[in-house]
Amino acid sequence: MVNMIKKLYPGGKAKAFNITYDDGVQQDIRFVEMLNKYGIKGTFNLNSGLMKEEFEWTHESGLVVKRLPEKVVVDLYQNHEVASHTLSHPYMYNLTEAEIMNELVTDKTNLQRLFGRTVFGFAVPFDYYSDLIEKCVMNSGFEYARISEESYSYIPGTDYYRWKAGIFHLNSDLEAFVEEFLKTDEELALCQIVGHSYDLDTECMWDRIEAILKKVSEDTDVVPVTTIELVRYLKAMRNATVEEFAIKNNSDIDLWFNVDGEIKVLCPGESYLK
Repeated sequence: MVNMIKKLYPGGKAKAFNITYDDGVQQDIRFVEMLNKYGIKGTFNLNSGLMKEEFEWTHESGLVVKRLPEKVVVDLYQNHEVASHTLSHPYMYNLTEAEIMNELVTDKTNLQRLFGRTVFGFAVPFDYYSDLIEKCVMNSGFEYARISEESYSYIPGTDYYRWKAGIFHLNSDLEAFVEEFLKTDEELALCQIVGHSYDLDTECMWDRIEAILKKVSEDTDVVPVTTIELVRYLKAMRNATVEEFAIKNNSDIDLWFNVDGEIKVLCPGESYLK
């Protein structure tokens, strides 16, 4: 008999699904209702300065995109992760270190005060990222930074401060990407979808995205996770000792494995010998 140990996600699931949307706009109300309907947790990346101003702008389609006000967001996102997207959503290529730190730290502080919980993650605005921004993200106490580059892969990244987006929801291959994810045998397979909920209006995508959420929710081998849940679990799993006949959980959270077809959960510090 071939000895086999396969790493799994929480609950003994083989795959994880993560959806993360930027900006905190009016369309998030409908989108969060949809996530809740299918039992899927999202990560929402917010700009506290624009939220306070109730900022709005006109999309090229003519749609007026409106930021959600503070009075709405606390209840709306209560079952989802809230992450920083900078204070004012600037192009960051010409900002000084002090200006970047202000954008990060002030937004993080504002969001923590507003929501009454710790903010662990950061998503870069627009598509510029640099060593300086990475340094500032780390110095601001974030545990990860999601950048604006697609990995187009089911293999989770290993650089948590340059975390590539899986696929943008405007990618024409979105449905095919999800279909192949549901079929893959890749260990610790991940499907991450990134976007803005206003695109669901401008591109008439509501039915398409709902069909994806429904299909994912019906797959019993997929666990929905927020980005911080994903990052923390992957860090813990990658720190585990996994040998041919032994496993040790070196972390402070439960880890799941398939051992010769049997699901095993190891508590923090626990070892298992085959």
